[in-house]
Amino acid sequence: MSPVSIDRMRRPPLVFLALIAFAMLPASAFAHAVLLSGSPARQSAVAVAPTLVTMSFSETVQLLDPADLEVVSSTGAPQSSGAGRVSPRDARRIEIPLRRDLADGTYTVRYKIVSADAHIINGVYAFAVGAGPVGDPFLTGSGNAGPSPTSGWGVSARFFELVGLGGLLGLIGFRWLVWGPATRDSNRVAEMTDDERTTALAWHRDLFWVVFGAMAVGAMVAEGFLLVTYSASALGAGVLDTLGNTTGIGDVLASTRFGSLVQLRGALLFAVFALGAWQFLAEFGSAAKPKAATSTGKVIPAALMAVLVVVVLYGISSQGHASQAPFAPLQVAADLVHLSAASIWIAGLAMTLVVLWRLPRVAESVGPPLAAAVLARFSRVALLAVGAVIATGTLRAFGQLSDPAQLWETSYGLSIIYKIGLLVPITLLALRSRRVTNALSRMPRPSHAALAMVRRSAQIELILSLVIVVVAALLVAQVPGRV
Repeated sequence: MSPVSIDRMRRPPLVFLALIAFAMLPASAFAHAVLLSGSPARQSAVAVAPTLVTMSFSETVQLLDPADLEVVSSTGAPQSSGAGRVSPRDARRIEIPLRRDLADGTYTVRYKIVSADAHIINGVYAFAVGAGPVGDPFLTGSGNAGPSPTSGWGVSARFFELVGLGGLLGLIGFRWLVWGPATRDSNRVAEMTDDERTTALAWHRDLFWVVFGAMAVGAMVAEGFLLVTYSASALGAGVLDTLGNTTGIGDVLASTRFGSLVQLRGALLFAVFALGAWQFLAEFGSAAKPKAATSTGKVIPAALMAVLVVVVLYGISSQGHASQAPFAPLQVAADLVHLSAASIWIAGLAMTLVVLWRLPRVAESVGPPLAAAVLARFSRVALLAVGAVIATGTLRAFGQLSDPAQLWETSYGLSIIYKIGLLVPITLLALRSRRVTNALSRMPRPSHAALAMVRRSAQIELILSLVIVVVAALLVAQVPGRV
C-alpha cells in the first residue's frame, strides 16, 4: 500500500519518492574515530628506538581504562613504561610511554578507545625497531573478544532501539494525526450511529494502549540490551557473560558518555511510561465509573509523551554522524527531523495495516468506510512525512558523502545501495496497487475483498521496511564516506 496511492491527484507514489531519500541518506548512523597517523607509523621500521608512541584520530577520543593502551614485543611482553593516556593538549591524540632502548625487533601497538559518539574502537598495528622487516602483530590476549558493532548482537541491539523509539512516536502521531481526524471529519462516517461510533472508538482506544504498553516497555528493554552489548564490547567479553557482570556494566554507566546517555534515555522513557499509565487511567475511568472512549484522549499528556520521545531521539542524533559532520547543529536538526518523520510514516503504515485488517471485523457496518477514511487521511500525513524525509535526507547526504563515488567505493555506500535494492520492490508494489487503491478511495462502502487486496500489499511493504531498518542498524557500525 503506497501512502499516496489512494490520492486522486496524479502524484508519483510516496514510496518512489522515498527511494530518492534513502539513496541520499543512509539513516541515522553513528560516527567513528579513525586512526589518521601514528608515530612510529604503521608497518614502519625506525632506526632509533622511540620512547613514546603517539596516535592521532579523526575526532576526540576517551579511555575506559589505561590498560586498554599497550605496546608488546613479538612474544607478548609489555614494553610500556607507564599508563597510556589521552593527550592533555589534544583530545584526538593518545600517548603510550615506552621503555628506553628497545631491542631491535617487531612491536605491536594495541588500543581500545571510545569515539566521540561513544563507539568502542579496537585497533592493532605493528612497527619495527632496527632494519626490519616488520613482522606480524602479536594478537594473543588483545582483549578484542567482545562483539563488534557489525555483529549480530550489535545490529540487533540498535534495530530494537530504533523500532521501540520510532514505534512510540509513530503510534502517538497516528492517533492524533490520522485516527482522530478520520473519525471526526470524514463525510463517510458522519452518519454513524452512537453504537457504531462507540464500538469503533473503544476498539481503537484498546488497541492504542496495548501497543503503547508493549512499545514503552520494549523501548526500555531495548536500551538495556544496548547497554549490555556495548558493555560487552568495552570489556572484551561475550554478551551472555556480561549479563552477570554488574560491576563492569556499572563502570560503563558511570565512566562513559554512552552510559550517561543511556541513563538519561532510560529516565525519559520511564517518564513516558508513567505519563501513559496516568493517561490510561484517566481515559478508562474506574470499574464503578467507566468512561466512554474518545478519538484521541487529552492533548497535553499526549504532547508531553511525544516531546519526551523526540528528546530521546535527539540524544541519538546529537551523538551520531551528524554531530561530527560539517555544520553540526544543522546536521543534528536534520537527522532528528528525519528520524521523527520516518517514525510517523513507518509506524503509521503498521497501524493502518491493523485498521484495515481488524476494524471491518470489529464493526461490520462502519468498519469498511472508516478504514477507507483512515487510509485516505494517512496518505496525506505520509505525504508530508516523506517530504520531510526527502528534504532532510538531501541535507544529510552532504554531511556524510564528499564524493558520489563513495556510494560504490566504500562499504558505507554499498549499504546504501543495498537499501535502494530493497526499496525497489516496494515501489513496484505501489505502482501495481495504484489503480486498486484509487478506486477504493471513491467507493462509498469499500468491499472486504478490496480492503484485503490493499492489506496484502501493505503487509509486504511493512516487511520490506523492517528489513531496511535492519540495514540502517548495520550502517551504525560503518564509517561514513567522508571519513
